[in-house]
Amino acid sequence: MKTCSSRFARSGSSILFALLLAASLTSCAWLAPPARPTHVDEAPPPAAAFSNAPTPVPTSQIPAGFYRVNPGDTQIGVAKAFGREPSALAQWNHLSSTDGLRVGQMLRVAPPLVAVTSSATGTPSNSLEQARAIFADGPSEPASAKARLAWPVSGQVSAPFVLGKTKGILIGGRVGESVRASAGGRVVYAGGRIAAYGKLIIIKHDAHLLTAYGNNRALLVKEGADVKAGEVIAEMGADDKGQASLRFEVRTDGKPVDPLKYLPQRQ
Repeated sequence: MKTCSSRFARSGSSILFALLLAASLTSCAWLAPPARPTHVDEAPPPAAAFSNAPTPVPTSQIPAGFYRVNPGDTQIGVAKAFGREPSALAQWNHLSSTDGLRVGQMLRVAPPLVAVTSSATGTPSNSLEQARAIFADGPSEPASAKARLAWPVSGQVSAPFVLGKTKGILIGGRVGESVRASAGGRVVYAGGRIAAYGKLIIIKHDAHLLTAYGNNRALLVKEGADVKAGEVIAEMGADDKGQASLRFEVRTDGKPVDPLKYLPQRQ
């Protein structure tokens, strides 16, 4: 009997010890802080994540016969600035009369040539005809006096504006003299493809006003460039007789006007 009791006591002690040990381990598991996960470096993002990111596109030169839309431009305003009918401008650009314009949109402002095909990008293949069409002669009419322009060169007027006979004035000077923009604006044409004007620059100042600088020896700005008033844009050239002069024209709504009405009087 004593032997059984002794065995039972030892067995009970073992069981009790096992229960206490289990309880101790369980409480440790509850009290122990969670193990920190092993650090794993994040993999870099795949290259495909950047494949669709836009990249800056350089501003390309504006083709002759086209115009890049600026903030605030409208179909009617652009048409008048280039002496075109709004309906014709809409037809050339496949627009309805109520369509708005997007900043940066390229508009055809010269009639397309039927016999000439254009490339897939819409660039005219006959730039000479397009350049002539940009500054085609229109009927002259007087303009109200607005001394809002600056003299492009410092010389004296050698040939004045005559309503119905001339399109602008000639200003004398010296060959190579700096020609400056009369006001800020955007260069909508720069080239030598119109024989009557030699090397010519046309600047669009707003929806109605254009200035033209012809008979230059060298052009210092490109089509599409934004220029400030007084910025040097060209060098004066000489005419067929060897006399240095600048052919300066002002057009409002596409019609030639007397530049002297837009220039300050000289002392």
